[in-house]
Amino acid sequence: MSRMLFQLTAFASTAFIITILAMVAMLLGDPMAPIAVWFNQQGTVVMMAEVVAIIVLGLAAMTADRRETLRAKQASSVSTDAKVTEPEQT
Repeated sequence: MSRMLFQLTAFASTAFIITILAMVAMLLGDPMAPIAVWFNQQGTVVMMAEVVAIIVLGLAAMTADRRETLRAKQASSVSTDAKVTEPEQT
């Protein structure tokens, strides 16, 4: 699960970078182009949504990874304890 969340975080980060580069490109182009007008109106909302997605997905990925790590550690200690408490047969 954490792997999928980390991949989604990377996707959201890539989308954010592409949005930033597109906004920089709009500064060099025609300010009356339809995409430039759209970015002027909606660019802030798009960027904020991407930032929120990066934060939420990043925290969810780290939480899921921590839970998986603790679960694996607990399973490992349970199996080790089971081996230690077994009586030896001679």
